Amino acid sequence: MSYDRPLKLCAARSCDEIAEPGEAHCPEHLEERRTASNARKAQAKLTAVARAGAELYRTTRWRRLRLIHLAAHPLCADCGSVGLVTAATDVDHIKPHRGDPALFWARSNWQSLCHPCHSRKTAREVWHGGTDQA
Repeated sequence: MSYDRPLKLCAARSCDEIAEPGEAHCPEHLEERRTASNARKAQAKLTAVARAGAELYRTTRWRRLRLIHLAAHPLCADCGSVGLVTAATDVDHIKPHRGDPALFWARSNWQSLCHPCHSRKTAREVWHGGTDQA
């Protein structure tokens, strides 16, 4: 078996196993990390704020306004800021609404993003507690 990269040890403390190619951890610790991550995500979805926000996204009003916004702003704002032209697929809330209906429906708080940019921004906000916004 040949590897494009040199073998390295698992990044977990006190582990002397070889990491999976292209990964930082051995199979055992990689699975532990994935399981823990999935548990954190599941727990986050159970919060009252998450449930309130989810209800807003299910409304006919949101589905209609989302399509109108994407038609008016069809390109990803983040990609555009670095000179790329990418079709937008998601309407993002610039400032996270955290279930606040006024902030949720404020069109001045919306921006069009492609799915990778939206996922990256959401991950920063949800899992790392921050945002790139000043």
